[in-house]
Amino acid sequence: MNDALINIGLIAGYILLGLAALFAVGFSIFQLVVNFKKAKGALIGMVILLVIFLIGYAFATSEAYTQVAIPVGESASKIIGGGINTTFMLIGLAIVAAVFTEVYKLIR
Repeated sequence: MNDALINIGLIAGYILLGLAALFAVGFSIFQLVVNFKKAKGALIGMVILLVIFLIGYAFATSEAYTQVAIPVGESASKIIGGGINTTFMLIGLAIVAAVFTEVYKLIR
């Protein structure tokens, strides 16, 4: 096959992928604006997740790892640590919620 034809196909695929991502985000924002009352729950959930991430980010260290295969700077280390801390907090919250639900079912 001709290399030019392959390049055209790849470029068209990238453009279509970008358009699909743009329309998906745009449609979500449009629905958020149009049906704001229905979207309150989702927005509250996103804000709670953001707060949990910010707490995890605040507790993360910004130690730079330069003596490894892929060097990690201070800012990337802080973000990675925040993500790991957030994961641990969400796992802990899931366990607490599961235990609470089972105890509540037992009492009820």
